[in-house]
Amino acid sequence: MNRFGIYIALATVLVFSTATKEKTDCDVKILKNELTKELRPDFKYDSSNISKFILSSEAQEKEVKIPLFSGESYKMLFNTAALPSNFEIKIFDKPKTAKNRKLLFSVIDNGELNDNVFTFEPKKAQPMYINYALPASNESDIYGCVVFLMGYKIN
Repeated sequence: MNRFGIYIALATVLVFSTATKEKTDCDVKILKNELTKELRPDFKYDSSNISKFILSSEAQEKEVKIPLFSGESYKMLFNTAALPSNFEIKIFDKPKTAKNRKLLFSVIDNGELNDNVFTFEPKKAQPMYINYALPASNESDIYGCVVFLMGYKIN
């Protein structure tokens, strides 16, 4: 193989590795570690959830059910550093199919938020429903994620 072929092969590898890196800017381990620090010293790690998104021409909404048990206090943490702006996170007491559900917590980013970590400590131990929403976008190939982490302490 001549030098020209080697240069073409190296350039191709470089282009594909760069493109892959841009698409997967959601480093879950780093984002999760930032949240784990926020639990200490009062709460112990319980569980986590990673929700991944790809911007599209249609608005997106995803609901995640979180069970909570009586006799424990909870701390819910969200890291949105790898999520495009204009997102919404809302926590409800009932699923989106219920008519009379109550909003318990919300974060709405209109591009002006300075913080990427959000905390919610529910007052009552009951199942909760986290809704993530992203608006429609003209941009494509933009990937993102939100990392949810929950800690508990026994009352």
